[in-house]
Amino acid sequence: MIQGYSATGTRIISPIMRSRSYVFTHLVKPLLLAAAMSVYALSASAGDWRVTPVNIFGDGDPSNGVEDDRQQLLGGRRRGGSLEDQRMNAGTIKCDGKIRGTAMVIDTRGFAPGLEGAVLVSAAHVLYDLDKKTRFKRCEFHFLALGELRSYHAKIDLQRIKMGDYDPGQATNGLEFGEGDWVFMYVPKPWKGFDRAEALVPGVFTFTKMESFQQAGGELRLIAFDAKAGVISVSAHCRVVESGRGDLGGGVWKGQLLDDCDSASGSSGGGIVAVSQGEQRLIGIRNGSHWSMKAYPVEEYPLGPPDGANWDQSANTNFARAFDSALLGELHRFSLSMISADALF
Repeated sequence: MIQGYSATGTRIISPIMRSRSYVFTHLVKPLLLAAAMSVYALSASAGDWRVTPVNIFGDGDPSNGVEDDRQQLLGGRRRGGSLEDQRMNAGTIKCDGKIRGTAMVIDTRGFAPGLEGAVLVSAAHVLYDLDKKTRFKRCEFHFLALGELRSYHAKIDLQRIKMGDYDPGQATNGLEFGEGDWVFMYVPKPWKGFDRAEALVPGVFTFTKMESFQQAGGELRLIAFDAKAGVISVSAHCRVVESGRGDLGGGVWKGQLLDDCDSASGSSGGGIVAVSQGEQRLIGIRNGSHWSMKAYPVEEYPLGPPDGANWDQSANTNFARAFDSALLGELHRFSLSMISADALF
C-alpha cells in the first residue's frame, strides 16, 4: 500500500478506493510500502486516501520531542542574501498548477558537451496524477523552488523525457517495486541564471568504502523540497545503506538505497548527495518510505510510523533509486538524443 504527502503538508482524507497491501513473499515480516508522493497516497485504513508525512526520524522516544535535522536553506520568499551563495541545483516540479515534487539539475558536460538545455532527474511518480493514473499535461521546473519569480522557472518538454519501467496502476505489485521509479526530463530553454558548471555530477557510490569516505570527512545528504515551509531543505549526515536480504528492501533489485534522511511532503525526486572535500556527487533519487506492519500495526498506527519514530532498516526506512551503471547509461543516451533533437528545431 502507498502512503505519501500533499504539496502543502496538510492532512487530508477523502474516500476514494480500498487500500492495497504489498508483501515481499520471501521476507518474514509483512511490509507496508510507502512512496513519498507529493499529492496522493493510500492509507492503511481501507476505503480512505490519507496524506501525511511519515519520515521524520528520531530516537524512538516521543517524550523528548521529534528530532528533525533538516536545514531550510533555499526557496520561498527569501529576504536578503544572494541566490548564488545558496545554489544547490535543486527545484520543484509544478504540474497542472500544483507542486508535485523535487527535481535535481544534472551536469551533462562530461558526456553531452553540446547540449544547450538543462537535464533534470526526479521520481517518475511525480509526473502522474495518481488518482486518475494518467500523466500530467503541463509541467514546469522552478529553480530553487522560487515559484514567485517568473525568471526562475522553465517549461519541461514532456515529449522529451526518459522514464523507468513505472506504472502508476501497478506501483506496488512485484518485487521490482521502486526500481523503475525514475525519470530524466529536458528543459530546452533554461531559467535565468542557469549555469551548467554548477549542476550536480551523477555517479556510482561505492558503499564498501563508506568507512574510509567518512574518515576523510565525507558525508551523505538529502536535498529536497519541504512543502510545509516552502523551501528546499538539506538533511545532512544521513545514514545510507544498500538494501540487503535482512532489511525491508530485501535486496531484491540492485540499486535500492535505504536512508534515514529527514524529509516530508514534496521530497519525492530529491537527491541523495555524497559530499567530500568540497565536491558534490548525486548518487540517488528519493522514491519514498516503507515500514513493517508487524512493527507498526494498522490498528495502532493507521497512518504509519509517527514522526520521531526510530530509523530501522528492518522496520521503518526511506528508500531511493541509486545511480548505478545502468541508470548512468540511460542518462548518457538520453542526453545525447536531446542534442540530436535540438538540431532538428
